[in-house]
Amino acid sequence: MMAVQGLQALNRKLRAMPVAARQELEKAVNEGAARVATLASALAPKDTGLLASTVRVEAGAHSLQKLVVVGGEATEKEVRKGSGAEFDYAKAQEWGTKEMEKNPSLYPAFRTLKKSIRARMNRAVRKAIKAGGSNA
Repeated sequence: MMAVQGLQALNRKLRAMPVAARQELEKAVNEGAARVATLASALAPKDTGLLASTVRVEAGAHSLQKLVVVGGEATEKEVRKGSGAEFDYAKAQEWGTKEMEKNPSLYPAFRTLKKSIRARMNRAVRKAIKAGGSNA
């Protein structure tokens, strides 16, 4: 099990955040996740286009968490005919296998956009706080 340090302090700060700032931050998070998904889809291999079509944004554990996901049922294949074991080839594309070089799209998209998304989130919070949002 992995312990996240500082999670309680972060949750306290988020609860104390003015409502307007939280709403602006949620918009920025949604925008950022959509941008990562769009770029990951554009970077995905286009042999059949199936992998690119599986890139999506899913809800996280709370309103300030979004997950950009690739793969799923559409990209699952049987490991070997008759084995009954499933393998998601989206993972093989992203991470590679011993027989296949990696051909990532999700993490390069995230790394490319990380700084601009973080800056957008910071601007959103500063703007809302300057506008005088309250916790009401």
